[in-house]
Amino acid sequence: MPSARPILAAIAWFGLALVISLGAAGLVTGMDTSPAGGARPELTMRGDAVVTPVLDAAEAELGVVADDMAALADQARRALASLNGSDLDTVAEAVAAGDDLVARIRARSTAVRTDLAAAPLVGTPDGAYELSQAVRDRHDRLAMAADTTVGLDAAWARLTAGALAASRLSARLGEHDEAVLRAAELGRAADYDAAAAALDDADAAISRSRTLRDGLAATVDVTVLDEWLSRSADYDAALRDLYLALGGIGSRVERDLRDAIEAERRAKDRLPPDPRGMMLIMAEIGRGGMSGAVIAIEEARGALADELELEPAP
Repeated sequence: MPSARPILAAIAWFGLALVISLGAAGLVTGMDTSPAGGARPELTMRGDAVVTPVLDAAEAELGVVADDMAALADQARRALASLNGSDLDTVAEAVAAGDDLVARIRARSTAVRTDLAAAPLVGTPDGAYELSQAVRDRHDRLAMAADTTVGLDAAWARLTAGALAASRLSARLGEHDEAVLRAAELGRAADYDAAAAALDDADAAISRSRTLRDGLAATVDVTVLDEWLSRSADYDAALRDLYLALGGIGSRVERDLRDAIEAERRAKDRLPPDPRGMMLIMAEIGRGGMSGAVIAIEEARGALADELELEPAP
């Protein structure tokens, strides 16, 4: 009869192998389960303590950025409202203040993105086990908050471009009016040749205004501006003919003078009676780019507030 000892030894070795296999399987299963869900906070305490100061600093900086974004939105609305009212000095002040705010926002948000990208453990294989889910989620939320300022430079550039175009156009139209007034003064002094020559400056101002008009046409309804320029140019031509006719008394028939006086009167009647036409032109320029920029800035501000879970601004 064969001995039972080899059989018992085989059974013992099989049992030992089974125990080792089950233990290994349990170990692997334990390793595959991340403690970051909060079940094992003692395993993430050290990693969280390393990363949390970085996140605290980033959140504090983004709070300053949020304040600057609110101030920038105020300056954008101020610039647009002032442009619609043809208050170009206030527009220039708002744009200058906004330029400083945009530079500060850009610098702070870029620094925050750099610091968050360099945060230890985040995004690494070890971080999945050494950082809690709450810390990783907070890092992602702050990164998204910092990204809300991307594109702000472009929005502000659109606003300043509209303001600059309006300012240049206003200056050119102002030069035109000054030239016409100068010609009128010379005409009242009976210096008709000089008066007619002074209108050359008015013609040049109209020409420069039309160049600006061509640049605005892609984004702005220039219908009113076109009408303004056309009527002003017609009046300038009629006024020049009148001065030339007055200067030629004695060599021209009286009928030519009467015709020139009548043509000047008709052209003058077609001019806008007050500055409201200019205000409408400025408003159209504002709607042609500045309004969209203001909306983009407000949306970026709202997105940042949402990511930081701030109270909505009034």
